[in-house]
Amino acid sequence: MITSAAATGASTLASSAAVAAFDVGNAAGAFLGGIAIAAGSRDTSATLVGAAMALTARAAAALRRRRAVTSRG
Repeated sequence: MITSAAATGASTLASSAAVAAFDVGNAAGAFLGGIAIAAGSRDTSATLVGAAMALTARAAAALRRRRAVTSRG
């Protein structure tokens, strides 16, 4: 809903971009988790990879929000 509200006139494109971003994150998580397990790490290493990805996404969202707030004045 947020992407549709922000992209007036192109809500279908915004919605499909959000789904594509989710799919890329899902594929990257599976890929990186597989690499961690194949490297001989424990099975819990995939969980650590997922946690690192979640923290990275949270940091990116916080930076994006901070830039949006400071650019408004």
